[in-house]
Amino acid sequence: MKDKLKNMLGNFFISVALINAAMLVLGLLLRPEQKFGYEVFMYPLIYGVIGTIPALITRDGKELSVKQTLVKNAVQMLMTVVLILAFMFGGHPVDRNLVVTAVSVAISVVIIYAGVVIIGWFLDKKAADQMNEDLTRFKNKQQDIYKPR
Repeated sequence: MKDKLKNMLGNFFISVALINAAMLVLGLLLRPEQKFGYEVFMYPLIYGVIGTIPALITRDGKELSVKQTLVKNAVQMLMTVVLILAFMFGGHPVDRNLVVTAVSVAISVVIIYAGVVIIGWFLDKKAADQMNEDLTRFKNKQQDIYKPR
């Protein structure tokens, strides 16, 4: 549980950084004339929390195969897109502008989700490589200690 919480916290901060970048790009492309106050700084945090909800809902009771992991990630990504779109656009009347913005946001969420997964994978790989290196050094040290003379 501690590892899952640590992993989710790391994913939250990666998400918030990528959400800030996406908000900048989408804002400059879709509404460059719009200006914001300080309250806009809370939205990446809110979206980051919303993005972690699917990870809280899905469980990892056992080790998953690559195919199961891909399906789980696809379901979590779809849930994240639906939650973000519902939070941002729920209750608004549908018009052409809203559809363009919603599609842009959905694409951004997919890119951000993929970025979080890829960055997380690289960080996990780096940790695994370090552990393997440490184990190899430990094994070699043990062989040197117990080597017959």
